[in-house]
Amino acid sequence: MAKNWTEEEEGHIRENFLTQTYGQLAEHFGVTTKAMESKIRRMGLKKQEILAEKLDPPAPEPVVQYEEPVVPEDPSPAPIESIHKLQRRIEVYEETREERTARLKQTREAAETEKARRQEARSQGPIAQALKKFEDGIKKLLAGKHAAAAKDFQAVLDHPAADLGLAMRARQYLAATEIADTRAPTLTTAEDMYNHAVVLVNDGDLENALEVLEAAAKKAPKDDRIMYVRALALGMSGDDAAATEQLQAAIEANEANRIYASNDPDFAPLHDNPRFQELTAPQRKEDVD
Repeated sequence: MAKNWTEEEEGHIRENFLTQTYGQLAEHFGVTTKAMESKIRRMGLKKQEILAEKLDPPAPEPVVQYEEPVVPEDPSPAPIESIHKLQRRIEVYEETREERTARLKQTREAAETEKARRQEARSQGPIAQALKKFEDGIKKLLAGKHAAAAKDFQAVLDHPAADLGLAMRARQYLAATEIADTRAPTLTTAEDMYNHAVVLVNDGDLENALEVLEAAAKKAPKDDRIMYVRALALGMSGDDAAATEQLQAAIEANEANRIYASNDPDFAPLHDNPRFQELTAPQRKEDVD
């Protein structure tokens, strides 16, 4: 599902995007490089323009020293040509093919190191406890104990472990429980419909969930979260063709959905489907490059 960015995370991007590659930032936040590049564009951060300003800073103000006034011989001297008319040359560093290859190799190695670190961290106390609390919340939510489930999800957020993906999912499930106890919720926005549909899917009410998601898609046709949950609900209901079609649309809208789907146990009914296997297969190196 799409990442919800906090102000703190956006501040980290502004402070570091000039000195770190998109791949390094993406690994820091647990998202794909493509998603990181998209986020930086939406924030209006343009590396070349900022580098150009650093390469050509404004000229300092001259120090004025007192001198005895001199009466000019010509009462109407020719005006000095404005400095703004002088030609400026801005040189922007262009990365060579060898440097790019070395950088990408370093990025991939860093990603593998980070992946191994996360796997090791999951077996440690704080993250293991957070995972147990999250799983308890899911069980309570499926049992209809929405208030108790909300406490478990909030506990994960109150004591966040070093796992951004787990915190993100806990936040999404917590938002879903906020409207779960409402018998007839007022669904006016696509966001309301999305949250209510997540609750319906978790309760096993796939028919009503699909109706709500269809209405949400009309209000927000480009929201990849709605596409993703529709694919999940369709797969659980047995409509493999429609499910894989929706999943393909979700992946095209946000590449991170490929990884989410490959690790999401709710897609178990589609694990033997060839089209699902093709959509969730890891990308080849040449596709990543």
